[in-house]
Amino acid sequence: MNEIANEIFNILKGANYKLRLFTSEGIKTTNPEEATRFYAFDQDLMITIRKEDAKTEILAQAGQDYDIPSNKALLDSVKSVAHKNLGEFTVRKFNKQIAPKDFAHQSVVQEGFSKPFGSIKTSYIQLPEARLIIKHSKGVNEEVRGARSRNIHSLFIENSQGEKFKFPHRYMAGAKAMAMHVNEGGTPYDAKGEAILALCEEIADLNKFVRHVKNNNLVNETNGDIVEAVQSKLAGYKNTINSLSTQRGYNNFQVQENIEEIDENSVDITEKFLYNTFTTEDLNTILSKVGRIVAENRRESEIHKEALQRVIEIINSKQDLKISYDENDPDHPNNAKTKFAFGADGDVARLNMLLGFIASNTKNDDLWNALHVLADGMVHQMSNAYQEVVKKIVDYLVKSANVTKESQVAVSLDEDIVLELRKRIS
Repeated sequence: MNEIANEIFNILKGANYKLRLFTSEGIKTTNPEEATRFYAFDQDLMITIRKEDAKTEILAQAGQDYDIPSNKALLDSVKSVAHKNLGEFTVRKFNKQIAPKDFAHQSVVQEGFSKPFGSIKTSYIQLPEARLIIKHSKGVNEEVRGARSRNIHSLFIENSQGEKFKFPHRYMAGAKAMAMHVNEGGTPYDAKGEAILALCEEIADLNKFVRHVKNNNLVNETNGDIVEAVQSKLAGYKNTINSLSTQRGYNNFQVQENIEEIDENSVDITEKFLYNTFTTEDLNTILSKVGRIVAENRRESEIHKEALQRVIEIINSKQDLKISYDENDPDHPNNAKTKFAFGADGDVARLNMLLGFIASNTKNDDLWNALHVLADGMVHQMSNAYQEVVKKIVDYLVKSANVTKESQVAVSLDEDIVLELRKRIS
């Protein structure tokens, strides 16, 4: 990244362009190696370096006064830098004069958040209309990767008017979700803000329960399923909170009223644990929440069990499953832009996505209904035994599907031919 920045700087300075340099956080700098945006204010041109995982892109954005044909040699030099570093090069033309503020959103990385930056005891994560402030209990060591997300003393969210709100939990993912909400014009006190806080409180309580039963060696054969149900629900809550820090996840989030309301059919689980170890009032309250989760889990398990049984019956009856899809369908997990985590969590997330994909591509109505029940139930919230059954069913359905490959391959070949012709003509 530093080498690319230096090369671009030298190209632009060699052309006698007058430059202003900005870091990925949108902060002005005089050090080319720190810069990701190079604004040639006398030429109406912005060069931006984007790096996501192993992918590099250099973007040239030209205002209405910048003559692209006359500056082809310079742009070709920038393109050579991109290609030399196995990156992409794009040129965009605007019908107005540009300024750094027009590209403020590019100072943030994927999902809208900047990289953490700041002083030795305070870090900042910037969004266009809000920022997350992290106060540290120990000094930040810049040489340690991820240091600005550790030793958290307190978290604050600040809106574009400078109004600051203290986040009540030392929970970075929750604070990011709230920062996204404030960035979108919300407040911690509206319905969505209160729902985010309620989710974070639920996560804190369930974490406390899991830690308590494990630290006190209370998990045994009679209550292991209860702990597993709590951990599954906890994973679901955390996935929801993590998704709220993305634009898509935030837009899809639906407020569920009374998340903490105790179901009247909740299960009394005190006999499953050594009740006298729950000596504080808050742990007693948490037990009631766990009872509600157990009741919900039992109802959901019955629904999942019925759906699984129905799918098995359909398969055993030798019905036409009527599953067909194109291997190149962008919604297929193999082609989707979704990034799955490594390990078991990523495998389960991919399995859930594949289940939903198959459900959407069958014309067998009975199978469609049963698969959608399973997909909507979120596989990660099922027990390990259920997950194994679902995996075997999905593997079978994939093998039974009518998969086409030719259509999009042909389109791709046609596009390649067109691109090649265009290159030869130019």
